[in-house]
Amino acid sequence: MELNINSPAYYSREYGIDDDIYHLCRQISDYVQEKRYSELIESVGITPVIAPYEVIQAGKFKETKRCEPKYGFAYVSIQIDYIEYTKANKEEKKKLIIKNILDSMKIIKKRGKIDFIQFEKDIKMFCLEQGIDL
Repeated sequence: MELNINSPAYYSREYGIDDDIYHLCRQISDYVQEKRYSELIESVGITPVIAPYEVIQAGKFKETKRCEPKYGFAYVSIQIDYIEYTKANKEEKKKLIIKNILDSMKIIKKRGKIDFIQFEKDIKMFCLEQGIDL
C-alpha cells in the first residue's frame, strides 16, 4: 500500500519540520509499501492536524475524511491535541503521530474494505522493531 504521511498541518508551518517525526513517517510508509490491506484502496494520504483550538474554531485546518474506492485512494486529515503535542517529548510525539495514523486508517476501513487488524499488527510490529513503546 502506498501510504503518504504528510507533515502536520499548521504545526509544521509554525515550527518547521521535525526531522525525527519526518523520518518516522517515512519509515512507516516504507514498512507498509509492499503490503496489501485492501483490494479497493491502493493509496492513502494522511495529514495530521496540529493547531490551536482558536485556529480550528476559526474554520481553518478542518478535518477531512475521504475514501474513494472507485478511484483507489483515500485521504484523511484528523486532529491531534495541540497542547498535548506541544508539551510532549520526542517519544510522546511519535506515539501521538502513530495513534493518528491508526485512527485515520480506522476511519476509512469500512468503506475502503481495509484489513485494519493486519495494518494495526504491522504498525505494532514496526514499533516493536524500532523500540517505540505504544
